[in-house]
Amino acid sequence: MSGPRSISWYSVVLLAGHMVMAAVATWSLWVLGSGLWIGAGAALLTLIAYGFVWRLRLAPAARNRFTYRQRLTVHLILGPAVVVLAVLTSIWLPALAGISMVLLGDALASRTEKEGLETS
Repeated sequence: MSGPRSISWYSVVLLAGHMVMAAVATWSLWVLGSGLWIGAGAALLTLIAYGFVWRLRLAPAARNRFTYRQRLTVHLILGPAVVVLAVLTSIWLPALAGISMVLLGDALASRTEKEGLETS
């Protein structure tokens, strides 16, 4: 096992963006839920699934991290879905800020790595 890897500031921005998106999705599902328990259950399941995907495939320190193109695809699918949920609950600005932080943070973090952006 190798020693600890350094994490760039862009990766911290990426993490902050994912946290904003997860919080907005969780809040939106809580508000849109037809009852207290249904809203809480949907919000909790969304938060757990988002954390699971982040830790296993999207995090900069993940062992089996997706390539840049795969992460971009996930962000371009997940981002608009979170924005649509946010628009339904009138908190669209944090959702847009979150997806912007994710896209820019991931692109800049990939650019500063030794191998650069993976395009193949």
